[in-house]
Amino acid sequence: MMKFDDKKYIAERIRFYRKKMNLTQSELAEMVDLSDQHLSRIERGCYLPSLSTFFTIVDALKMDLREFGFNINEIRNPLKDKLINRIASAKDAELIFYENIMDAVDTSLNKVKKELL
Repeated sequence: MMKFDDKKYIAERIRFYRKKMNLTQSELAEMVDLSDQHLSRIERGCYLPSLSTFFTIVDALKMDLREFGFNINEIRNPLKDKLINRIASAKDAELIFYENIMDAVDTSLNKVKKELL
């Protein structure tokens, strides 16, 4: 029985996609805020990246998560993506403002829903 090596598989996929995008290890390391040495160890299968580092690399390389067993059936919604990006790039004061607006909208929606029932 052959044992599946997670570190080796992840290393091979990262290296494949990095080369597919014509990036050096240094360029990718800079993109994902890792040292060159750390990325090199991940690509050689010496280290397994943390989950947050893994997803940062996956995002930077535009990798397909289905290759790693994730069954993602996400339908892209441009409006949802726009709102998420706006919130993700907001400063703390803006986040408070957005939260206050969303709370007010939720309260109004709940009143309307109760009236309709």
